[in-house]
Amino acid sequence: MKPKPALLSPLLKSDTQGLILARIFMSAELDFTITHLAEFAGTSVPTAMREVDRLVEANLVTDKTLGRVRLIQANREHRLFDSIYQIVAYSYGPAAILPSVLVDLFGLQRAFIYGSWAARLAQQAGPEPKDVDVLLVGNMNRIAAAKAAAQAESIIGRPVNVQFASNFDWDKAESAFIQNVKSSPLLELNLVF
Repeated sequence: MKPKPALLSPLLKSDTQGLILARIFMSAELDFTITHLAEFAGTSVPTAMREVDRLVEANLVTDKTLGRVRLIQANREHRLFDSIYQIVAYSYGPAAILPSVLVDLFGLQRAFIYGSWAARLAQQAGPEPKDVDVLLVGNMNRIAAAKAAAQAESIIGRPVNVQFASNFDWDKAESAFIQNVKSSPLLELNLVF
């Protein structure tokens, strides 16, 4: 499977590379398996392994083996760590950061990134996204959701615009807004860690 070219960052060769880097660098204190990274990036395990091997060879990440499992972690001692973190946070960071700031939001059932950021990830050409549009589905405290969005904004360096929908409204899709969101590129965020 050939990775798609990166439309979210011209500095990276593919969305697969961007998403893998985002997952590793945005949670630099954690270890990740190749399988987890492949699932996060929506790619095959062999493709993820090739990306990780390049990163290990460049010493940008470290790897260790625990039994038969290979664990990958960002190399925080690398001189380019902060620079890579900033590039990845701004470009692919929304996919990695939003789940972690939303996961404990009581009443949240599902979360989606839509709009221009999701369109670039879906390979639709256009200008650089100025913000990240997020739809939260469920019945949650909106003040807590706004605080989570503000936390994400401070990390990724872009405004995060949050919209809300009840489960009923999302399922019925009677409003023009929900119909438009559902007919456009979407990235559903995995809220299970």
